[in-house]
Formats: sequence, C-alpha cells, structure tokens
Amino acid sequence: MAFKAGKASFILLDAVTGTPANISAYSDSVSFPQLVDTQEVSVFGTTAKAFIPGLTDGGEIQLSGPLDVALGTFVSALKAAQSAGSSTATFTWGPGGSVSGQIKQDAEVYLKSYDVSSGVGGKVEYSASLQITGAVTNGTW
Repeated sequence: MAFKAGKASFILLDAVTGTPANISAYSDSVSFPQLVDTQEVSVFGTTAKAFIPGLTDGGEIQLSGPLDVALGTFVSALKAAQSAGSSTATFTWGPGGSVSGQIKQDAEVYLKSYDVSSGVGGKVEYSASLQITGAVTNGTW
C-alpha cells in the first residue's frame, strides 16, 4: 500500500471561461464529503430501525488557505458569473497528486460561501464552501 502526504494534493476549479485552473498553490485544506441519504423503512412490530439508501452526494466541499489576490480575483469572477446565471464549475481533486494511478474525484459545484478573515497575530485567510450538484465521479488520473 502506498500512502501519500497531504502536501501532494492537487486541485482544479473551472474559471469563468470553463477552463480548469490549478488552485493548489492557494489551498492548505480540502474536505470533499460523499454523502448517501438514508430513508427509514421501519414498520410496526419491529424493535430496531431499518434503513435503505437514498440519494447520493449533494455535500459541500470545504477549501481554505492563505489569501492571495489572484485567488480573490478568481473567486470574485466566479461569484459574479454565477450570480449572472452561469452554469456550474467543475471541481477536481487529487488527494495524492495528479500522478497516473492516483485517486481523482470530480464534481459539478456552485460557490456557496466565501469568507476572508484575519487576526492581529495571524495570516489573512480564506475559506470557501462549494455546493456539490449531481453525482460525484470517483476514478484515477
């Protein structure tokens, strides 16, 4: 089994033009949940709950890192295009990097939130939440 350090992570997010942009250099944390809703199907007379799987995905991808003006401009353009009615952006994450054979996850997303913060004793940081819409694709590079 070949384990990888998180520093190898590789992130692509579509720019307003639809061209994937490498935003790895602007991020230091990624969380990419893959959800499966469950539906309770318990009936009278049972003593334990029973469930069946429902819809999948629909989670929120969380990103954060040190703020850079290039990323701020990128996100502002994405937000403006989305507000004007543009389609989704493709988010691609390779937690082990973009090397052949490594895991790759893709999803169509909408920018849900973007927050910039700073403290007197710390760095200026951003955090963003991307709402997954549709199915997540799991594969390899």
